[in-house]
Amino acid sequence: MASQEGTGTLAEVQRRAAENPDARYQAFDSYPWAKDRVFTEQLSNALNNSQSSGLALAEVALRARMQRFEQQTQIKIDGGAYAQWLFQNDRQSPRLVSEQAVAIEAMTVPNPEDRKLAHLLVELGDPLGQVALQQVAPQSAGVAVPSWQSAAPTAELYIKKDASPTDPNKEPYPKKFEEIVEFLQTGKPIPGIRQIPDTVIEDPSITPHGSLTAPPKPWEIGRTPASEASGLAANEEET
Repeated sequence: MASQEGTGTLAEVQRRAAENPDARYQAFDSYPWAKDRVFTEQLSNALNNSQSSGLALAEVALRARMQRFEQQTQIKIDGGAYAQWLFQNDRQSPRLVSEQAVAIEAMTVPNPEDRKLAHLLVELGDPLGQVALQQVAPQSAGVAVPSWQSAAPTAELYIKKDASPTDPNKEPYPKKFEEIVEFLQTGKPIPGIRQIPDTVIEDPSITPHGSLTAPPKPWEIGRTPASEASGLAANEEET
């Protein structure tokens, strides 16, 4: 299980969750969802298939969270009881995806209506969702391009901003989000992200050729040079 801040070991989390519903739901919220890349992939797949299920994005995300949390902690979460706990304690769902994942979606999905992560954040009351939906990737008009290329930005990205910074209907533009977009535009490495080279380093101590002698084939078992010679002589006498 990934580490949880201030919750101790997994056994301690399980003990508290079994004894106290508040501790259970606090552990559920404090899980590092945005840092769990496996969960991010699971969530994206679930959101992309949400149209066929007819469920709201927030409900799809909650189910994905419950499944991943049980995988990692063996602690089951009741979705209805958790939603009631949030309401009674005037709490919001934690941020489930990183700003980097939201920025990548905003750059690679031209149509804001198709940005599932951004729409999910809007449903959850996260201001970053509205900012991501305002991100616009201009497309070249009247030019036929392959489908894979049409899904990528073809010009410098920009944000629709109100000239008046006092407009309460406009969400502030997160500086970190803006920096991530700039890194992705320029191809610069993103701080904190490990770069893994796309190469295979062969170990000189490992060889594809084995050192053991191949076992004899079934028809070779029991055969020796002497037995082969005697068999050949017997065949010559018969002829």
